[in-house]
Amino acid sequence: MRMVAREDVQVWCEQGRPARLVVNGERWRIIDTPTRCDGGLLFQSWRFTARSDVDHRTRVMDVEEVDGHWMLVAAWE
Repeated sequence: MRMVAREDVQVWCEQGRPARLVVNGERWRIIDTPTRCDGGLLFQSWRFTARSDVDHRTRVMDVEEVDGHWMLVAAWE
């Protein structure tokens, strides 16, 4: 099920790719290779599968970064 979201998140990158993030105070770890989803110069967006550190749920998430500010755009359970 798709959950529409437009909320601020914190993202940490390793080797130029997202590696973990915090959504609503909950830490998530990226468990696959993030895929870059854009072709533009103004922002970058990524899609990846992440697992919650709290209860091990998994979600596919889309995030965007514009001028150093990250936003969760969509998530699927």
